[in-house]
Amino acid sequence: RGDRVRDEYEIELVRAFVEAGKPVFGICRGLQLINVAWGGTLYQDISLQKPGSRVHRNAQAYDLHFHEVDILPDTGLARALGTRGRHTINSVHHQGIKDLAPGFAVEAVCPEDGVIEAIRHTGEAWVQAVQWHPEFHRPELGTLDDMPLLHHFLAAARAARRTP
Repeated sequence: RGDRVRDEYEIELVRAFVEAGKPVFGICRGLQLINVAWGGTLYQDISLQKPGSRVHRNAQAYDLHFHEVDILPDTGLARALGTRGRHTINSVHHQGIKDLAPGFAVEAVCPEDGVIEAIRHTGEAWVQAVQWHPEFHRPELGTLDDMPLLHHFLAAARAARRTP
């Protein structure tokens, strides 16, 4: 059913950060919120609304539920991670982007069903988001090493702090 008050508050918070020139990095719900804030739409439940889709959320496995993602070449995500192509990521979401917001580019997709897994703002604002959880990364299980992505965001935050 959602939480309209939370949604509206977080959308205003994201807008305030962008207006203040601060970088915004969305994770999972954050990707969905960013897409909606800029005029995109969502699948409220991928498994019910996108026929043939893979399972993107397994409540029992939670952060140990994985699938493949294709990081698109010549994207900011590929540059930040220092890699492109197919990788394994965790997947704990049941919602996803249906229509991408104007002013954003797709940077990663699930190869099995085309669900968008990462986006980036194409304008001056530093807004990037991933559908997976970098904080849950499990290199011992063969998942993508997300540390370069987190370092990239922190570098953007430090640069914004130095900018008057």
